[in-house]
Amino acid sequence: MKIAIDISQIAYGTGVSVYTENLVRTLVKNYPDIHWVLFAGVFRNKKNIENFTNDLNVETVVKLFPPKVANIVWNRLHVFPIERWVGGVDLIHTSDWAEPPSKIPKVTTIHDLVPILFPETSTKLIRDAHERKLHWVRRESEKILAVSHSTKKDIVECLNIPANKIEVTYEGVDPIYYPQSETEIKRVQHKYQINGDYVFSLSTVEPRKNFKRLIESYKMVLRKLPKLKLVIAGKVGWGELPELSKNIIFLGYVPTEDLPALYSGALCYALPSFYEGFGLSQLQAMSCGTPVVSSNVSSIPEVVGSAGILVNPNETDKIAEGVVLAIRNRKELVEKGLKQAKKFSWDTVARITFESYMSVLHTGKSI
Repeated sequence: MKIAIDISQIAYGTGVSVYTENLVRTLVKNYPDIHWVLFAGVFRNKKNIENFTNDLNVETVVKLFPPKVANIVWNRLHVFPIERWVGGVDLIHTSDWAEPPSKIPKVTTIHDLVPILFPETSTKLIRDAHERKLHWVRRESEKILAVSHSTKKDIVECLNIPANKIEVTYEGVDPIYYPQSETEIKRVQHKYQINGDYVFSLSTVEPRKNFKRLIESYKMVLRKLPKLKLVIAGKVGWGELPELSKNIIFLGYVPTEDLPALYSGALCYALPSFYEGFGLSQLQAMSCGTPVVSSNVSSIPEVVGSAGILVNPNETDKIAEGVVLAIRNRKELVEKGLKQAKKFSWDTVARITFESYMSVLHTGKSI
């Protein structure tokens, strides 16, 4: 049996990249009898794809096919069947950006509906690409994988896709995320010139991540904890960069190998997003033994549960109170977070994903 998976998103170092890498790696490991075909259309970041596939020993097809071209060819014109790249396969798992035409059964992962639900937080290019892609997903995909029940609910309500066509597959946490040693924490803090206690936050910097209110709330926290620093890591996406001030450290992009120590060394992790398809960074923080302060909206309560402090992302004073509460109750929240994080594994994600593949192949349609 041959199954093809779109791994194009690995090139861009986002949360979707983390999902794709871990899912594919676990599928290949756990189901060695399947002939896996990994395909990607890339432009500048071909090296990221090659670094990932080199040690998997599976068939890989990488083409010079920039995202903007993929949007035009596959989403807008909906021409050039993916079979021209991957040949005769039994099933195709498509990804986050473009939906290629095919006569082969398709399974698609939808991570969130941010461009639809919050159009003001996305560029016109992103909104248009997702609207066109989702049009074809609704018409052609036999099964939809949603990364949370919140996302599934959004898909049913916004896209009018039947609930029985959607399978929830929570994301997992990579085994590199665990409480780090003092030596490793000090190494990474020295590397990034972080001295003293800090709150950590990690995300692509864009409006829906709510960094403006996070920084405002941090300034309120300083009244009670005047020596506390705020450390923000992540690529700059779009929109205005939050106004920084004394004791706020912006690291920009941080390589994955340094993240566990940055989580572990923080007094707490804070990200009061307006919306998340799945709270991956919150899960990583809990797995590293770091208390979480996040929003009480979308998928985040599913991930954090009662193991963190959940607040209204629109209320700056509540975010500030949450940070202080998390720090004061750190020991209790560390234990709860570690326990909560164990509920999420990539083996489970891979199993549910593979079962979804089989349901499509055995019935010719979703069950």
